[in-house]
Amino acid sequence: MALEHCQELMETVETIEDKLHQLEVIKIEFRQEIQNKINYRSALLSFSFPVLILAFYIINDFSFIHGQGQLDRSALETFLITFMLSFSLWALGIFLNDIFKKIFWSKTLPMGRKALVKQLFPKYNQKSQWLIESLEELLACETLTNTELPERYMNIKSLSYIIEVLKVKDAQTLREAVELLELEIKNIRVEQSLLAEPSIRRAQEAIASRYAFKQGAE
Repeated sequence: MALEHCQELMETVETIEDKLHQLEVIKIEFRQEIQNKINYRSALLSFSFPVLILAFYIINDFSFIHGQGQLDRSALETFLITFMLSFSLWALGIFLNDIFKKIFWSKTLPMGRKALVKQLFPKYNQKSQWLIESLEELLACETLTNTELPERYMNIKSLSYIIEVLKVKDAQTLREAVELLELEIKNIRVEQSLLAEPSIRRAQEAIASRYAFKQGAE
């Protein structure tokens, strides 16, 4: 019975960990999409100006387009001037890109970061709310509410050890398995391999801070 119960606990804890991982992925994707949109807008604006300037120069440089003024300027001179102008405009584009990124990361700009967060949040919030509801259901399940296993050991590392000692008959009951685990973790060298932050506690924190990823992006 103890072994079966611990195996059920392990399945539940693994499911919780999977949901928590999915929540972290959503947070990363949310921030990444904001970053990508800011990068795109910054690049579009910063390189549009140099391209327009270069196009204006080429169109109006009659010696380059129409062959006028060839006595005053050689083809080599025209090429060098065009090359130098292109290089200068490229450098200007990079400089403007950095400036626009700082501007778009501002919270006050109508098209800035805060506006992007407001625009994208509903999509990611829907995904996160579904995961939060799943976590709430898991925490309320009978396997977790009716267990005698201390919350401290509600993690994959500790449960793996408990299941192992129950399988090899080093312990006959859950209480005996926990006592063996407590003896093992007194050794500092093996403590980290047998203990981790309880999955239940992490799930409770995720539920309590369900909108934290929006605040973090803002």
